[in-house]
Amino acid sequence: MLDKPNRNFLANNSSPIGNTIAKLIANQPGDYSLQQAFYTSPEIYRFEIDNVLMKHWHCVGHQSQIAEAGQYLVYDIDKESIIVTRAQDGEIYAMSNVCRHRGSRICDGSGKAEGNTLVCPYHAWSYGLDGSLQHARMMPRNFDKASHGLTRLPVRVAQGLILVSLSESPLEIDTAIQTVDGIYGNYDWANAKVIHQNKITFKANWKLALENQVECMHCGPAHPEFSDLHGMGLPNEAQLRQELVERTKALDLNFVCNDLWALNAPEGHEMTFADRVPMKPGVLSATSDGNPVAPIMGNLPAHDGAFSLYYVGPHNHFITYSDYGGMFCYSPKSADETTLTFTWLVRGDAKEGVDYHREKVTWLWDVTSAADKKIVEDNHLGVLSRFYNPGPYALPIEYKTARFTKWYLEAMMRAVETLPAEDAA
Repeated sequence: MLDKPNRNFLANNSSPIGNTIAKLIANQPGDYSLQQAFYTSPEIYRFEIDNVLMKHWHCVGHQSQIAEAGQYLVYDIDKESIIVTRAQDGEIYAMSNVCRHRGSRICDGSGKAEGNTLVCPYHAWSYGLDGSLQHARMMPRNFDKASHGLTRLPVRVAQGLILVSLSESPLEIDTAIQTVDGIYGNYDWANAKVIHQNKITFKANWKLALENQVECMHCGPAHPEFSDLHGMGLPNEAQLRQELVERTKALDLNFVCNDLWALNAPEGHEMTFADRVPMKPGVLSATSDGNPVAPIMGNLPAHDGAFSLYYVGPHNHFITYSDYGGMFCYSPKSADETTLTFTWLVRGDAKEGVDYHREKVTWLWDVTSAADKKIVEDNHLGVLSRFYNPGPYALPIEYKTARFTKWYLEAMMRAVETLPAEDAA
């Protein structure tokens, strides 16, 4: 159970938003869903974005999406927009999508920069692929271009995943990178390629979307296609997991799993989680008939009847089977809107129409994501009601949702405790 704030915590936070959050945390029942305001208040949403989420790392895409020099992609979260580029030297850069002239957005979507230059469509200021200002149209000859480049952001690449933080002092991420290398290196995600991407807008708070993402109590009633294939929640799951361990040893594979997620994350470090989970007996992949639909990934010698989960930060969840993988990247937009970008990966040298057919690879998670949109939006509509009250989690099956909300409340409590004096007085 979350430790309750002490009296000094409540007394020292007399700013309107700090006081509101402190009182809500003090009255939050343990192992229950959050109080209504945490899901609906625009003021709380703004506080959590600015004081909790910006220091975390966000997966903005996969390096295969910008494989060539000059290619770029754009990632949006809340009010912010990020340009991610592949420079001529092969380096990947991340920078704010805000022109240093008068603040216009520069890029929209993805593409290739003509002449390896990013040009603002408003007044034609132009920037290099590293964000440096190249030409400031109609400014004096002695104008200081070096001081007017795009704001660069911290960026790391791990197994092809491009991770960006919007903070000057982001959380330490080395352990999370070691984790993804230790589990997804077996599938060689670094050399995989994106074959499809789908963006889904949930008319719902981001926490409701993530709470749904981390539990499978809803899988039976809401996702029969998923439940027919996966071993999660079965009465004999423990036995299936032990059989998977033995199967993995027989294949001479080494997977590094850990649980440094939510409140298990060391102070100052990004949260991370990795696990191996069995499919149902006889099922080799998450497809319409349980059989593989793409070439085997990485150094796996055989399809092993399992899937591997990886989380980094609060918003980024990944899953991979022996033949394909998926990236779930959530982006809060407002207190009542969240975007899920789902991206499918296959082996880098696989040929469409020969080695795989896109619709067969995307089938399960197209169906599942559409169902999730409906249930999460219905959840949000219910939370808006005057009759909503926090409800108890069903433990242990909803334990990850309980852990997620405890992490959130602890992070909010710490953020309120560290408000600057002018905000807390």
